[in-house]
Amino acid sequence: MEQITYKEFRNFLDSDANEAEYFGYSKEDLISLKERLEGLRERFEICESRIESDREKIKRAYSDISGISYSDYRKTLTFDVGNSSYYLTKVEEKNMYKINWYASCEPSIFTNIKLIKHINIGRKFSEEIDNIVENSVKYFNKENTIESVSSIFVLEDSYFSSALNCCDYPFFFIDKRTLVPEEYTIIPFKVEYDTLPKITTKDKQKLLTKIMVPRGFLN
Repeated sequence: MEQITYKEFRNFLDSDANEAEYFGYSKEDLISLKERLEGLRERFEICESRIESDREKIKRAYSDISGISYSDYRKTLTFDVGNSSYYLTKVEEKNMYKINWYASCEPSIFTNIKLIKHINIGRKFSEEIDNIVENSVKYFNKENTIESVSSIFVLEDSYFSSALNCCDYPFFFIDKRTLVPEEYTIIPFKVEYDTLPKITTKDKQKLLTKIMVPRGFLN
């Protein structure tokens, strides 16, 4: 990934040129990152329409579940319960799901006792879980790392949100449904944070229209 100073970044952001024009690259077969994100949102909404009813059915049966999401990295379905999480993996030869535990806080006997009622979730809702996994996998069946034309910016796309990296460091996250960047910013530039003017949500929204990426498949 190419590097850029904060001053160079600010000059680019404040200019009227898009990334290809500003850095002198061909504009052929490129679209803005905002357009690419709109295509990803359309893909996400199609997958969600096939998943949502089964996810809500499980959450009605287990009211303490706050989130259900597929991890392309782990190849598992993760269930969030308070400060803890567990995931299910399918045992193909038995055609059933096995529950595995891990916690975002320090593991304890209490945590496992509290979640023990979930132990049969893979058996009770195997069809629903199959459907959630199947359609989540369809979403990830594409290029999930999208590099900009200058290689300064890279989008790491996940299911509910996407992370924009800059200079090989995380920069900010973008909500998949609204395409609005999160307010929280991780500064990727080699300067003291307190010396930088604030990078606003409006700045980030403008940046998404200026970054240029290969057209690829929009959804």
